[in-house]
Amino acid sequence: MTNAPSSRRPIRDGFSLVELMVVIGIIAVLIGLLLPSLTRARAQANSVACKSNLRQMGVMFQTYVNDNQGWLFPVGPDELVPFSNPPEYKPSTLGTNKAPHERWPVYMHFSELRAAPNPPPYDPAAYPSNPPYEPYDPIKFPASFYTPKVMLCPTDLDPYESHSYVINKHLADKRIRFGSRNFGGLNATDVVVMGEKKTTERDYYMEANDFARVVEPYRHGVRLGSNYLKFDGHVDTNLPNDALVGMDPWDLRSTTMPSG
Repeated sequence: MTNAPSSRRPIRDGFSLVELMVVIGIIAVLIGLLLPSLTRARAQANSVACKSNLRQMGVMFQTYVNDNQGWLFPVGPDELVPFSNPPEYKPSTLGTNKAPHERWPVYMHFSELRAAPNPPPYDPAAYPSNPPYEPYDPIKFPASFYTPKVMLCPTDLDPYESHSYVINKHLADKRIRFGSRNFGGLNATDVVVMGEKKTTERDYYMEANDFARVVEPYRHGVRLGSNYLKFDGHVDTNLPNDALVGMDPWDLRSTTMPSG
């Protein structure tokens, strides 16, 4: 007796090449749709972390104020401003004109800097004493030992002198202290205390006349700009021209960012 042919279909061991290509194509499309969202989410998270850093800096400035006659940040002795007419004395800076262990962050109340090397791991007398205090040598004069981590923006990778933020030198020049109302017609909510530095610059200070060189105008996107700590302690994300107005309302209210 002859067996009837089986009506059952043969069982396949896996996907056909066409099916596999379709699945790969679907995955690629999904990745293409999700990547921009993930990138935006990561950028937003970095911006939020940066704002948190600046708010913490605002708290540290407030702590410094309480012990230093209202000064928001450390300043050096008064010095004669070159070429000023009439002669004018302004507080000196504590930035790249000093070796890393003598810069302004060291004089703040950052607990993590208590463990910084003392004496420093270099000869302070070998630090360049004349402008522009070059050549920059991060190996010979490491600033990371004397810089708190809160001064690093997560978007700013490996910045010069280990810091991402710069303070507004106009505040020291105008001797603006906590409680001041002398804002050239602006409010405390508008005046900039600290902003974001370009990765490739060494400076610890920003001024309206060197904004384009020192300040990173679009750290968090061309539509938003960069983050700035304001005099009242809050943090805003501003475009360059808005930040410029808040940097020097005493002298340069009409200053705008070059359009070119």
